[in-house]
Amino acid sequence: MKKYLFIFVTLSLSQSISDYTYTGAEVSALAGAVVSKPGNTWSIFHNPAGIAEINDRIISASSGNLYGYNWLPYNNLSATLPFSFGNISFGAQQIKTKHKKSNLATEQTFSLAQGFYLQKDYNSQLAFGYTANITQWNLGKSAGITGDGEYGLDLGTSQTVTIDIGLLASLRDKYRFGVFVKNINSDAIGKGMTRHVLPRRINVGATYIPIKDLITSLVMERLLGRDELSMRGSIKYELNSYFIMNVGAQSNPNRMGIGGTINYNRTAFSYGIITHPILSITQQFTISMKL
Repeated sequence: MKKYLFIFVTLSLSQSISDYTYTGAEVSALAGAVVSKPGNTWSIFHNPAGIAEINDRIISASSGNLYGYNWLPYNNLSATLPFSFGNISFGAQQIKTKHKKSNLATEQTFSLAQGFYLQKDYNSQLAFGYTANITQWNLGKSAGITGDGEYGLDLGTSQTVTIDIGLLASLRDKYRFGVFVKNINSDAIGKGMTRHVLPRRINVGATYIPIKDLITSLVMERLLGRDELSMRGSIKYELNSYFIMNVGAQSNPNRMGIGGTINYNRTAFSYGIITHPILSITQQFTISMKL
């Protein structure tokens, strides 16, 4: 049974591994409904326009095992630097598929993003952002004559460049609207039989902030070229200056998220989980520091 489950998950990830939409503990807890929320360390992955709203130098790192399996580790790192001409962010993501001591496949994405204001006044603001991603796909060895890869062939490495764009608008710090387009240049990776068209996705969302400590969001997500539509909602509530509660849910497929953030001085520790309709939950831990 474990063998078939392993094959099922591996094949599923091969179609969507380049577009994991729950980057970081907070985003997992919010079920990915973050495209229109105030900018944070995850903005480089989910809406680079939010980078314009970050006023501090921040570095953040996250880690977790997808669906609870130690052979599917996922890690990411990001850093944001404010500049007068537009804030800059750097990011990296890595997902591995491992079997015993061998790496069957490793995907790494290195990102550079900029977010800046197109318009800003006392009542409203409009920001734009873009992200350039270099994606590397490293395949392990083939099974070989022994079936364990010892005498297998090295399947090589492929890489490509994709571009993401985002737009973020707000009015009186209460009403917010965000749009994010993933892989707008419709690139693919690999050649011949290994050619894989990378996913294209659009997220459109609205956020309402009735009071300073409460943020609510509703997001629509669609993979371009497909008819499926996913709806996501989230609530972020700041209980006090030390603790923030995050909850979220999505449809198609149905998933639930929950987690929290503890703030201590200029450091934040976040934990988030998200369910799956078939597989086990995914847990992520994040640490962020303001420098």
